[in-house]
Amino acid sequence: MRVKALLAAAVAAATLATAGAASATIMFVGSWEVDDGPDYWPNAPQAYTGQQAAALLFGGNASDYQISTVDNLVADIDHMAWYSVYAYGGDNGSGGAKFAQDYSDKGPGGLYTDNGAGFGSRNQSASAYVNDNAGGSQFTNFAFVDVVAIPEPATWALLLTGFFGMGATLRASRRRAAAIRA
Repeated sequence: MRVKALLAAAVAAATLATAGAASATIMFVGSWEVDDGPDYWPNAPQAYTGQQAAALLFGGNASDYQISTVDNLVADIDHMAWYSVYAYGGDNGSGGAKFAQDYSDKGPGGLYTDNGAGFGSRNQSASAYVNDNAGGSQFTNFAFVDVVAIPEPATWALLLTGFFGMGATLRASRRRAAAIRA
């Protein structure tokens, strides 16, 4: 019974020791201007959400990213992205439109082209990475990724010491039980 309690305590200690060390941290990885993307004319390029554009530019999966239109500070992440919208002059004539980081409105085949919503409509296909209406530094998207921290060496040393101690205790307990039976 005492060995089981010791084992349970060791597992609980290991869980607590690694829980803080393996927590996720959000890190800024880079930025891009919407018009850094391919030209919309003469060939319709792929249309990208803010998260898809980040994955294309910085690697990984779209779902790994959080996008912001504010700046490169984690505290300011707004989960929005700047987009060019096909045949649309932008909100308030600015050239760009702000949508959710995963906003997806694409033309046929997932392309940045006429989707049939009508010329000048905000509901046309949109892309966070295309050289069209949203031009200039005011249409900068900032990408952040969740990074899982690796436990520090001191944490590993503490865990290994605990497991070695637990093993020694188990061996001693088995020897005592064998000696009693003999």
